[in-house]
Amino acid sequence: MQQPIKRLGELLVEGGLITPAQLQSAITHQKIARGRLGSNLVALGYISEEVLMDFLSHQTGVPQMDVRNLVVPPQILKLVPHRLADQFTVLPITTKEPKSLVLAMSDPSDLNAIDSARFASGLNVEPVVASHSALRKAISDLYRHQDGPAGALTVELGHDSHQEDALPVTFSLAPMAVPPPAPPQPPAYPRDPFFDSPAAQTQPVNIDPFGLFDPTRVAPSPPPAAAPVNSGLVHSRTNSQTTRRLDSYQTRTLVLGLIRLFQRRGIIGDDELQRLLSNLVESGEIKDDDKLG
Repeated sequence: MQQPIKRLGELLVEGGLITPAQLQSAITHQKIARGRLGSNLVALGYISEEVLMDFLSHQTGVPQMDVRNLVVPPQILKLVPHRLADQFTVLPITTKEPKSLVLAMSDPSDLNAIDSARFASGLNVEPVVASHSALRKAISDLYRHQDGPAGALTVELGHDSHQEDALPVTFSLAPMAVPPPAPPQPPAYPRDPFFDSPAAQTQPVNIDPFGLFDPTRVAPSPPPAAAPVNSGLVHSRTNSQTTRRLDSYQTRTLVLGLIRLFQRRGIIGDDELQRLLSNLVESGEIKDDDKLG
């Protein structure tokens, strides 16, 4: 009967390199942070990269390789796309005859990564073990130089002498196309002939355009009446040549006069104001304390 294949965590526990509690903690952390179990064990500080590399190399019989300061020809990098290399943390190193690709991996037991690299390159894969952090930096540096467009500037954020992983950010220096200005749109509402006139746009808005509340204003004298021609119209109810100032009238008279003016101009209907006042008084919004007898 074929023995079941043991996972990396079980092998590390059997080898005494981590405890069962540390394995469970790394599995829980892996569900949140994703990635391979080995990289999560290293991130949590349960095992060092060097010890993990030695263990994987001994268990799988795969040789180790230092990928720091490694130079890989562009034609080799093209055998494994950048997206795939970044997803599985693998890096093509070189080719061998006949039809083999040396592939640096942080976990050589990852059969899914090996099959994906074999399918992308069309070559058989010979894995080698490399440090996870060194692989991440090498993948970023090598593919950045290959994929970076001409005239682009690449900056590494957060990079210092004690930090191996950096975030590459590419800025393009090519000039951006400026879209032409949009044509003016017609207004969604008709222009007001009084307030939208050219004179009203260059002068401050007068809140009393008719001068109804100007105490110094004197109404002009009406023109002399022509001889009556059998007309029943009454042109004036007074023979005086001047009219009284508005502030000389009582408030009630002034309000009633304004109401009549608005009704004659068609601004409010004959019964519209009465219905409005009746509703406001009944609802209690205004009070009518000074009722007429």
